[in-house]
Amino acid sequence: MTTALVLGAGGGIGRAVVDRLADGGLAVVAVDQNPSVLELPNVHAAFAGDATDPGLMANAFDAGPESPSVLVHALLAEERAALGALTPAQWHRVFDVGLVSAWQAAAELVQRKGPGPASVVLVGSVHAHGAVPGMAPYAVTKAGLGALARAAAVEWGPLGVRTNVVEPGFVAVERNAHRWQDPAERDRIEAAYPLRRLCSPAEVADVVAFLAGPTSSYVNGICLPVEGGTLAALPELNIAAAQPAVRHSAPAHARE
Repeated sequence: MTTALVLGAGGGIGRAVVDRLADGGLAVVAVDQNPSVLELPNVHAAFAGDATDPGLMANAFDAGPESPSVLVHALLAEERAALGALTPAQWHRVFDVGLVSAWQAAAELVQRKGPGPASVVLVGSVHAHGAVPGMAPYAVTKAGLGALARAAAVEWGPLGVRTNVVEPGFVAVERNAHRWQDPAERDRIEAAYPLRRLCSPAEVADVVAFLAGPTSSYVNGICLPVEGGTLAALPELNIAAAQPAVRHSAPAHARE
């Protein structure tokens, strides 16, 4: 039975990934600092603790019916401060949780890998492509995941290991509920996305499952945005979104 190790499984995107992979028949081993991970109903095994702890990770790798051939890294850390006010300790914390732990877990998967293909999926962000004031360590870390995936694709591809990144935009998860549950703030956020709605964790999990599974068997070293088209939009989109919609009439023969 295929085993998937999901880091950051306690909520948000990680929890949705657990549900999606378990529904697909995989034995899921879940890791999260939040003790609620121990209450997940559809996992093979669960561990509450720090994914940067080598001992905990060794136990997690040994917990499945077989060594994991799927790894999903959905961990993050944030240190919000002006660029000039950040300390080295703040940078290191964000890097260690969001980037170094991804490399460590992926390297462990490769070291333990048995015969057959394997897939590593890293949950990045559109922050890899643009900056928001006060969030520099987060953006640099997410950009680093793309570089890590490309390096891994080149070095581990010959071993049958594929490494890819999913890059969500704003996703309606627990940690930002104070924003999307406020009607005015939700309208402002949705206006920045061409699809004019928020992304759900399940929509990201579907893309993770695609990259983790056999239907993407020749996809390796890519960063796949899941952001409703916002990276395609010019800044004028936000200006246009504040104006009344322009409706175009389709030709009679094109109507249904």
